[in-house]
Amino acid sequence: MTHNLQQHARRILAYSSRPRFFCSYINGTLPSPASNQTLLSRIEAAADRKAEITTVLEHWRQQQQQRGNQLNPSLVRGIVEKLNCSKRYSQALEVSEWMSKQKICNLVPEDFTTRFHLIENVLGLEEAEKFLESIPENLRGESIYTSLLRNYSRQPGLRALSKAESTFKKMRKLGLLLRPSPYNSMTSLYSSRENRDKVDEILQEMMENNVEFDNVTVNNALRVYAAVSDVETMDKFLADWSAITILDGLTVLDMAEAYLRVGLKEKAIKLLRRREGYMSIESYGELMRLYGEAGEREDVYRIWVLYKKTSNKNNEGFRALIGSLLNLDDIKGAEEVYHNEWEGSGLEFDLQILNMLVSCYRKKGMVKKAEKLVSKTMRNRGLVKPITPFLNELGKKGNQVSPSDLRDLIKNLHDSNQLSKALEASSWMCEKKAFNLFSEDYATRLQLTRKVLGLEEAERFFESSIPENMKDYSVYATLLTLHTRSEMNLVKAEAVFEKMRELGLVSKLYPFNLMISLYSELRKRSKVNKLLSDMKQNNIEPDNVTMNNVLRVNADVSAIDSMEKYKKEWAAADGDDNNNITKLEVRTIDAMAKAYERAGLVLKAIETTTSNREVYRLWDMYKVKADGDIKRDKITSKSEIGKIWNEGYRNVISSLLKLEDVKGAEKIYGEWELKGIVMDTRIPCLLISRYIKEDDQVKMKNVVDSSRKKERRMHVEKVVNITLVEDVLTLLAVPSGTILLVWVLTKGPIFPIIF
Repeated sequence: MTHNLQQHARRILAYSSRPRFFCSYINGTLPSPASNQTLLSRIEAAADRKAEITTVLEHWRQQQQQRGNQLNPSLVRGIVEKLNCSKRYSQALEVSEWMSKQKICNLVPEDFTTRFHLIENVLGLEEAEKFLESIPENLRGESIYTSLLRNYSRQPGLRALSKAESTFKKMRKLGLLLRPSPYNSMTSLYSSRENRDKVDEILQEMMENNVEFDNVTVNNALRVYAAVSDVETMDKFLADWSAITILDGLTVLDMAEAYLRVGLKEKAIKLLRRREGYMSIESYGELMRLYGEAGEREDVYRIWVLYKKTSNKNNEGFRALIGSLLNLDDIKGAEEVYHNEWEGSGLEFDLQILNMLVSCYRKKGMVKKAEKLVSKTMRNRGLVKPITPFLNELGKKGNQVSPSDLRDLIKNLHDSNQLSKALEASSWMCEKKAFNLFSEDYATRLQLTRKVLGLEEAERFFESSIPENMKDYSVYATLLTLHTRSEMNLVKAEAVFEKMRELGLVSKLYPFNLMISLYSELRKRSKVNKLLSDMKQNNIEPDNVTMNNVLRVNADVSAIDSMEKYKKEWAAADGDDNNNITKLEVRTIDAMAKAYERAGLVLKAIETTTSNREVYRLWDMYKVKADGDIKRDKITSKSEIGKIWNEGYRNVISSLLKLEDVKGAEKIYGEWELKGIVMDTRIPCLLISRYIKEDDQVKMKNVVDSSRKKERRMHVEKVVNITLVEDVLTLLAVPSGTILLVWVLTKGPIFPIIF
């Protein structure tokens, strides 16, 4: 019971310490309206003349003393509140400070609370914090801590979060967490950071302390559940507290977006319809965006019509509409709004609107349209001349150009081949320092400087204009790229790479690929192998670019064993050799084919090359070589001769089919039929497999028939050979009726011969 009484007492104290500027009137005597108005009018007149208020106050006090009147603190407090309500914060603060300095009365917590709020309004939160530290602990009211907490919850950054948590903890220690306000500040803070666990903790603490939820509490909780797409908890929570809840506009939009994310389109649209019942200017854009995400094109246009009737059209509304139409793939509709409404609206030029349409064109592969729009806009906006004046004008108008918009403009100018304009915009961005710049911004300017002004100017910009703290990976990688584009800059490229190594910036694949590519062009195989070793030590996996460069440099120096070793190693890692080959560049494959040709491995060259013309050339080379080998080595065995020719025909027909030269493969097959010595069923099967894929029954039957005819001819030859064997056996006096199995070493049948 004692505990309950203490808690009840703390609750009464908490409510009694709410910020009230007229609190002294309750326990004191009300001032006369006439005297109050007289002093107030004097102060307001002094404020209008920008004279010191303290002079008026001192003169008034002297008058009161001369008349023998007792100074009434309530009168001064009333003046402070009146000035505050009139938003004359500076004058109100001056009166409050004078009252404290002159010790007009014994100050109470409400006086400190009033002054705290005024300092916060006039001098900022940091000065208010200093003032708070000067207030005796026993005079720090609950309202001061609540106000402080509310301010922290509205600020971004970890420092504000830490201060808010510290203040909340102190309020808990002092027993001041008896109303929803401080809890709401914390739920708002955690909600903005999508920290669902912390919000649940705060709600649980409120229930344990018997602090009832209010409308703000419920809206904050719903927003955090919406942010993490926990619609089940969101729905249940709303149902539990529906009696005290009036959803605010932001909550409705957040909940609708959550429903859309989880695919509950009907629920989302129902909420959006509900939001339309109490529209604000800010709501139109969000409604168009969310209807667009829901795929409701007609609703997007319907809200746009309502929006136009407000006579408050601005670029934000156009951005919402055009963005939604583009998301709905209604490019034609977006173009009509852009050209027919926005361009003639008289609104300030908005880079983001231009970038939205240009980016969509590029994404859809409509490159010429994108370039035409950029050029037209530059011309219409008077940007054919230098665009720096235009950017300066944007900067003067309240910094309307955002960093992302400017970066998109630079990219679109670059992609439209307007490199000088892109460099101008990039230079303006870096030199004005109107935004928080990133190293990527300097890297972009470095690249553009090289393209427009040359490598020498780019190097000068790197050395003299890029701050040292901005020279990170992106800047050095760009510089390395510039140097590796030319063989003449090998020494500089190596110096940059070593500098990156020294700075610990070679933990990614890209710098290695740049150097390997340069060394490959220069045929410095040993350098490439060294970099591959470094990559392995640093657990950097090669990619397709690496593979092509390494295979090419080995091919160029005819290092066949090394080339095949890497190819086999990467193919094994990929899991499918054929699949890996498809990733190789044409020039790499052709370089490998040339390497095989130089090494005398003509059939491998035929298998590798990507040109059917090369296949025919190499095939003629193979035939000449084969004839020469047969004659030179005096090969007379039909099986050996057949093996040489069959291997050649099999490879050339397979290669031509792979290159989609079916007619050429058929012609070579006809040549093989005439020249065939030993039957090899794999050769006709190559064409048969192709015809099966094409469902060409006629051609398939022709090849099958020709194959059978050839097989019969082979059989006749075997019988002739068997007759010769019979003669031999007669000479050997083999008894009649003896069964002798003659094993024919082909893919044909085994013939049992009875003598």
